[in-house]
Amino acid sequence: MRHLTAALAGFVFAALLLFGLWAFRPWSETSPAEVIWLSRAPDRTAPYRAMEETYPYLPIAASPTPYTFPRDVRALGASWDRDGERRTVEDYVAERAVTGLMVVHDGTVVFERYYRGETPGDRHTSWSVAKSMIATLIGRALMEGRIESLDDTAETYAADYEGTDYGATKIRDLLAMSSGIGFNENYEETGSDIRKLFLNTFIFQRDIDGEVRRYRRVKPAGGAFEYLSPNTAVLAAVLRGAYGGRSVASLAEEKVVAPLGMGAGSWLTDRHGRGAKVLGYCCLQLRLEDFAKLGQLYLQGGVVGTERVIPADWPAYVSTPPRPSHAPGGALPPSELGYGAHFWIAGEGSAYFMMGYNGQMVWIDPERRVVIAMTGADRTFDTSEFEAASLMRALASAAAGR
Repeated sequence: MRHLTAALAGFVFAALLLFGLWAFRPWSETSPAEVIWLSRAPDRTAPYRAMEETYPYLPIAASPTPYTFPRDVRALGASWDRDGERRTVEDYVAERAVTGLMVVHDGTVVFERYYRGETPGDRHTSWSVAKSMIATLIGRALMEGRIESLDDTAETYAADYEGTDYGATKIRDLLAMSSGIGFNENYEETGSDIRKLFLNTFIFQRDIDGEVRRYRRVKPAGGAFEYLSPNTAVLAAVLRGAYGGRSVASLAEEKVVAPLGMGAGSWLTDRHGRGAKVLGYCCLQLRLEDFAKLGQLYLQGGVVGTERVIPADWPAYVSTPPRPSHAPGGALPPSELGYGAHFWIAGEGSAYFMMGYNGQMVWIDPERRVVIAMTGADRTFDTSEFEAASLMRALASAAAGR
């Protein structure tokens, strides 16, 4: 009996030791334990500017020709009404865990603030703002002839999706979030598909395409709007295939970061080492000013200096609802939001924007010639994003003087 007890104790000890090694991975730069801790952290401010310390990633080199916006920073005095109460930028910042806010008017920074320990040099995670970077690269690939048509199917370029429902989906429908694929995107629901996807990539470091290719179509593609992150993972695979297997991080570095004069960044991947693939639907780390530069590219019609970065008609394409279900008020009823091609559309005026989980936004207002970049760690952002639109409109109006 004593031998059996000793054997069981030894087995339990060995199992715990192996689990501890797996969870904490002292030989690795990242570990499942760190990932789990971050996902449960009550305040995500510091982790959001240090994502490379927790997750695998690919680096993005700074532009060889760095550019800094000229500054004419001043108080804007922006305010708006909410339920009969006059609200200010300071009110919003205090309540919503904003970490950075930059307003650019006619190419000049007129408002710039950092909060909660953030600095101008910090790289903050984008969450789903990265989807708009993927759309930007799709536009570039179309311009360069790497993608012949948005009506081509994903499997035309992405070999990993050949013979799958996702592979048979048009690039146009993936951009419009109209794939018809069955997937639960609820970030807060235990056991949702998006949570499983994060678990399988961030914890188990499984191949992102191997996970996504399993999803099946449950309704016709090209129909109603349904926001699904795997759609963007497939677009990332399309880009890799269109450019002969190059990483999406290297494409972003060459096609966007370099011509826009951005600083260094990073993009989280599904695993470490050889074969790592960026998670195209999220997790691009850039400085606040560099997020603003991406917005400024669209405000300038896709041109930087004398260089055309994306097609001339691309800004109009990404900011136009492809069908009534995507029009403002139709995408996420009862909200005012609409959707174009991996960009959100505001409910009034010509503004459109990039948006990510927990308070990341890049607002583009062609009428007022304003770009606004915001970073944050607001865990209630899914219920406050519509006041964020009020904040953006007020800042844009104040910056433009109208």
